[in-house]
Amino acid sequence: MNFASKAALYLGGFSAMALSNAVVPILSDMTSDSAIQGAVYSAYFLGAFLMVFTAGWLSDKIGRAPLIKIGLAGTFLSSIIFWFTYPEIYSAVALRFAEGIFTGIFVSAALSFVNSQEDHKKLSGVYVALLNLGMVAGLVVTGFIASIHLYLGVLIFGILTGAAVLFSVFFKDENVSEGAASVSKIFTIAKYHIWLWIGICIFTGTTGVVTSMYPEMSGFSPEITGIITALMSIATAVAVYAASKTKYFSGLTSVRACAVVLAVSVPLAWFTPLGMILLGVVYGFICVAVMNYIAESGEPQGVMNGLYYTVQYAGMALLPFLFGFAVFLSGYLGIFIVTGILCLAAGLLIVRCRCYIR
Repeated sequence: MNFASKAALYLGGFSAMALSNAVVPILSDMTSDSAIQGAVYSAYFLGAFLMVFTAGWLSDKIGRAPLIKIGLAGTFLSSIIFWFTYPEIYSAVALRFAEGIFTGIFVSAALSFVNSQEDHKKLSGVYVALLNLGMVAGLVVTGFIASIHLYLGVLIFGILTGAAVLFSVFFKDENVSEGAASVSKIFTIAKYHIWLWIGICIFTGTTGVVTSMYPEMSGFSPEITGIITALMSIATAVAVYAASKTKYFSGLTSVRACAVVLAVSVPLAWFTPLGMILLGVVYGFICVAVMNYIAESGEPQGVMNGLYYTVQYAGMALLPFLFGFAVFLSGYLGIFIVTGILCLAAGLLIVRCRCYIR
C-alpha cells in the first residue's frame, strides 16, 4: 500500500470520526430544544446505519477505491456546507444525516480494503485506533475552540477530510473485486454468524449505555465526565493498537474470555472511573479479535464488514434508548448490572455460533 493510500485511509478515518462527535460539546449552544439536539446528534448515526451494509456490498461489486473516494468527498462537502449554513439548525440536521451517509460509505469500504491486505491485523489496529482517537479529538478540540466560532471544529475537521480527499486521488486497490454476493449468500452469511452479530450488538451497545448514562449517574462536572469518557475511547485506541501487534486476540475464543471481563467492568464503572477505562480496553481487544476473524473468514469482505458495522450501529442506537427508559425502574446500578449480565450471556452464547472454533 503506497503512502497516498495510507494517508487517505488514516487521515480520512480520523477526521471523519472527529466530525461524528464535533457537535456534541456545542449541542446546547446550537439550540435549546432537547428534541432538536437529539435529532442533530442522531442524524449522523442514522445515515451511517442506513449505508454501511450497502456500501460494503457495493465494495465487493465495484471495488473499494471508488467508494472510498466518494465517501471522503461527500463527507468533506457536507462538513463545509455545514459551516456555511450557521446558524440554521434544520440544515444542520440534514447535513449531519448526509455526513453519516458518506462516512458510512467510506468506513465500510475502507475496512473492507484493510481486511483484504496480507498484514490486515497490523493495518486494522492502526486504522481502528485512529477512529477512536478521532472521536476523542472531535470532543476535545471543538469544545476548546467553540468560543471563537461555534462551528469552527466542524470546519477544521472538514478541512482535514479535504486533505484526505486529495490523497485519495492516488488511492490504489490492487486486489481484484470479489464480486457482489447474492441475496441468498448474504442471508446465509448473516445466519451462519447470527450469535456473533448479536454479541457485537450487545458489546458495542454496552459502551453506548455507559457513555450516555455516566454523566448523570456519576454526578461529576461536565469537564470531568468529558475527560473520563475521552479516556475510555483512548483506552480502546491503545488496546486495539497493542493487540494488533501481538499473536493474541486472533480468534473468537478471545471474545468469549473478554466478555467475562467486560461483564465485570460495566458494574465496576458505577463504583469507580477505572471501570470505564477497563471497559474501553476490553472492548478494544474484542474489536481486534472480531476484525481478525472477519479478515480470515474467507467470506466477501464487503458483506462481512457491512454486517459488522450495521450491528455496531444498531447496538449504539438500541441499547442506550431502551435502558434510558428502564433506568427509572432499577436505577443506574441495576442497569449496569443487567448490561453486564447481557455481556456475559453474549460471550458464553457465542459458542453456539457455527463460526466458533475451539
